[in-house]
Amino acid sequence: MKNMLEILSASKVDKKKIAEFLKTTPAALDEFEKSYQMASMKEAEESDNFFDINSRQAVSKLTQRPSETSQKVEQLTQRIVNELLAKTDNKYLTDGNTRAVTMEDIESVPKELQPQVAGNLIKVDIDKPSYLLAFDLLRKYKKTGSMNAYHLFRQGLDILDLDPILYEAIGMNPNSIGYWFPALKNAVDNQDFFKVPETKIIKVPLPILQLTRCDFMELTPTTIDIVNRWAYKAFELDENKTYFIKTGTYSSKYDFRNAKVTTPKEVRELGSYLLFIHYQALQMASPLSNPCIYGVSTTNEWCVREFIEDKEDNPCIYHGMPLHTEYRVFIDCDTDEILGISPYWKPDVMEKRFSEFSDADTADKKHDYVIYKMHKETLMRRYKENKDMLIDKVKELLPNINLKGQWSLDIMQNGNDFWLIDMAIADTSALKECIPANKLKKSQENWIPELNKENYNAL
Repeated sequence: MKNMLEILSASKVDKKKIAEFLKTTPAALDEFEKSYQMASMKEAEESDNFFDINSRQAVSKLTQRPSETSQKVEQLTQRIVNELLAKTDNKYLTDGNTRAVTMEDIESVPKELQPQVAGNLIKVDIDKPSYLLAFDLLRKYKKTGSMNAYHLFRQGLDILDLDPILYEAIGMNPNSIGYWFPALKNAVDNQDFFKVPETKIIKVPLPILQLTRCDFMELTPTTIDIVNRWAYKAFELDENKTYFIKTGTYSSKYDFRNAKVTTPKEVRELGSYLLFIHYQALQMASPLSNPCIYGVSTTNEWCVREFIEDKEDNPCIYHGMPLHTEYRVFIDCDTDEILGISPYWKPDVMEKRFSEFSDADTADKKHDYVIYKMHKETLMRRYKENKDMLIDKVKELLPNINLKGQWSLDIMQNGNDFWLIDMAIADTSALKECIPANKLKKSQENWIPELNKENYNAL
């Protein structure tokens, strides 16, 4: 057989034949994976696309700090971490007599090591509250029906500097995990079939979240260090564990190197990985992005979850993601009704994605097409074997899910275990075509927070 590297580099290859061949020849699959890694690395080195960078690469460029940090920088770093922890959870309390970090404190250390975040300080582009512009656009949309005003408002939620009101507004997104997970977890706790991963969700302090609005590649090593130390304590991390991480709405699983955190070093750097994937997601809403896509991480939450180790020895796509059989079930929590079900890795959708988009000739997409094609029969067999049983199990669960409206519910199979891993509003979810047209309802949006004065002042 032709050298695999040559195959991945060729502009035209019969990927279907390769997939069939790899099914029967395990040694060829190993050679295919090795050659893919070489081809992918070569393309990444030559790429100038920001979205081809993963979190490890980005962070490594920012942490080249002096071997010895001055005592002054260390003390300042720890003070800021303590301030941010105090804003995260009431169990982290600072001495009331401790003086808040000031600009004078920050400017007392070398510029290249100055932190760009503190408990009461944030780095902004425009020194005016962003909510004034954002909600003026929302008002215009509600008054005139202008979709341009609506799109600009939604884009603004992702790219404008944060202020306390805008911070609360982005926390209104029902797709964010902190909204639906408690209800799902409570329902699962009252049955013995479905599982959910251990999950810790944190509302990110505004000063840290504002860093997602700054140029990630311009952050100082001290800033990165602060975010990492804060996350390590806030999430109560264990260096000996492996984690799955995401923002409230986005895991970056399509580059699985961003989502899976393992090794003690990576666990210590977990905060900066979350910061990067949140920043990267918001860049999709940038006016310079084509197409401009807002909403991927309209959230003020970060999440660290138990990593579910693969029991089935599934092949991997997306730079290391095991290709588990997954099911997307659409549910109505008002009527306790199953609206539809679809394979998450739907064949026509997946094959089109890997073969018909503008990046179809890259090594990544050729590899993922071949692997998916090779594994498709297994995925669909498992799906057909279990979908009716899962519909019945979800029906039993539905009355105990204390949510309103229509939702998508994602189920991941791992051996004989079925994990409930994600939810989203139904009419904003992919694969909703499986719902009868007369059943799907348009969800009602609400981006206007009810501000409690005490909470507002705390921000």
